Amino acid sequence: MPKANSKAAVCWVSGGFIVYDEDACIVRNTWNLTRFYRHESCGQCSPCREGTGWMEKILYRIEHGRGRMSDIDLLVRIANNIEGNTICPLGDAAAWPVASAIRHFRREFEYHVEHPEVVRIIKHGAIGMEQERIRVR
Repeated sequence: MPKANSKAAVCWVSGGFIVYDEDACIVRNTWNLTRFYRHESCGQCSPCREGTGWMEKILYRIEHGRGRMSDIDLLVRIANNIEGNTICPLGDAAAWPVASAIRHFRREFEYHVEHPEVVRIIKHGAIGMEQERIRVR
C-alpha cells in the first residue's frame, strides 16, 4: 500500500464469476441475469433503461422458442451500445454477460433458434447437442 503522501494511485476493483455444469442452459441463465439488471436499472440513462429491457425481451423470445437468428447479433449490438455509454457501471455490468455468453456459447443460442420445439419442452442447456458440445475458447 502506498504511503499517504505518495503520488501513486490506488484502484479498488471487484469482480465475480458463475460456474455452471454442462446441463445448465446458458440462454436461460443469461436471460435471468438480464432480468436482474433490468430490474436494478434506475432508468436515469437511456442506454441502460432501454437496452436492458430490450435485451431481456429478446432473450425471453429466444429462450421460449420464438427467437430469430438475427436476434443473436442484435443482442451483441445492443450490449455494445450500452457498454461505456451509461452514467454508472450497472450498464457495463448488464452488457458484459450477454456479450460474453454469445461469444463463448453462440452455438447454444443458435440451437435455441434452430430447434424451438426442443427448447419449449426441454429446459437444459446442451441436451440434444451431444455431438456438438460447446467448448469455451
